[in-house]
Amino acid sequence: MKTTLRILIVEDDKYFLQHLREILTPFGVIETAMEWPAAAKLLKSNHYDLVVTDLHLPSGPDGIQVLEAARQQHAMRIMLTSSDEEALITLAYAQGAQHVLTKTQAREHLPAFVRSLLTQRDHQKLTSLFEERFPTKDAGLIADITRLLTSPWQGRSLLITGPTGTGKSVLGKLLAETLVGQSAPFIHLNCSEIPDNLLESELFGHEKGAFTGAEQKREGKLKAADGGVLFLDEVGTMSPSMQQKLLKAIEEKTFFPVGSSKAEKSAFTLITATCEDLQGKIRQGMFRADLYFRLAALTVKLPSLSERKTDIEGFVRFFQSQSPRRFVLTPDASQMLINRAWPGNIRELRQTMLALADIGKGVVDAIALQSVLGETISSNQSTGLVNDDVRKYVLAHGLRGYFQLVEKQLAQESLERHQGKITLCIKELKISSSAFYRILQEHQIS
Repeated sequence: MKTTLRILIVEDDKYFLQHLREILTPFGVIETAMEWPAAAKLLKSNHYDLVVTDLHLPSGPDGIQVLEAARQQHAMRIMLTSSDEEALITLAYAQGAQHVLTKTQAREHLPAFVRSLLTQRDHQKLTSLFEERFPTKDAGLIADITRLLTSPWQGRSLLITGPTGTGKSVLGKLLAETLVGQSAPFIHLNCSEIPDNLLESELFGHEKGAFTGAEQKREGKLKAADGGVLFLDEVGTMSPSMQQKLLKAIEEKTFFPVGSSKAEKSAFTLITATCEDLQGKIRQGMFRADLYFRLAALTVKLPSLSERKTDIEGFVRFFQSQSPRRFVLTPDASQMLINRAWPGNIRELRQTMLALADIGKGVVDAIALQSVLGETISSNQSTGLVNDDVRKYVLAHGLRGYFQLVEKQLAQESLERHQGKITLCIKELKISSSAFYRILQEHQIS
């Protein structure tokens, strides 16, 4: 978690104050006060991770007031004393001291007690995070995410992989908040939602008049992410030309807006996500190997919900807690949810829980649950060109994955019907020759 602390030392002996500064400087940034009024002013206007205070200040045991103020802002708290008065030590603990140490042993023992508080704090934060922000009991996933949450990797690139609906965007934002803070920019862009001819402008920005419709200058996502995190979702859908331009921007931290000859700089950390097999696309010549290795400096894979059945119950409780209308599930209904395959993963489970909250039942049993799942099934039956098989494939592989499957199958069938005569295939499918050759190249159809 956070490794550089903001520390307040309250001590009226200027020589011992300097002694404490030397001891605690390795842990972070130090601020000091020599009496309670000055400490009160600092605590009122700033937030501190750790407060170390003397028990006796010039006007008496004012360190007790320092403790109380530090406890209210949830800072870690250590009291130092040269007194053995049990009543004062008892009062210090009652007012929120986590440790009371003797001044004579500060150099020898204070760092160890600070580290113990850090371990305790970070463990509590991680436990809370895996219960409230990203519920999971998967040991491997917890280890991977914990590693990213507790190590400073700002400036390196992270690639998050996993099927559609497993929470890649949620994890990306969570990691960004931990890495650069909630106030830093977090710029999200789904590459699959933007046509390739507009993606360059979205990423790099453009000058006024750079192309038809560019009526004014526009800042790109890379510039907007300066000092923060740029999150590129579905990065595997980028065209080869855009992949090359993104690689150059990552390596040089500079880029040219469309229509501009002036380079711009941006100090951003890049997080990318994909549900596609990028290494497979590299073998097919559809994704650049050099870009992949730049994106995958760090990696984390989110398994499908069917691969971590132990997480389903946790997600059910999590989505129940988010609903303004409270309801409970009977044991047989809970077991039905656990046994379900969930091809749409967490996203599909969330939609089901929302539907259960809307049916008007306070206690949802297996019959009520089946009615909700049955409505979902009936709505997935054939409606025009879309049938249940199509929807299941889209839930598992994404809409773009389905489009790619369709164009591959139709191109192959057309080639077979016309015995490989390209002109007839193009005419039948009503597409341009360049579009048809792109399909052949992407899917390695001979």
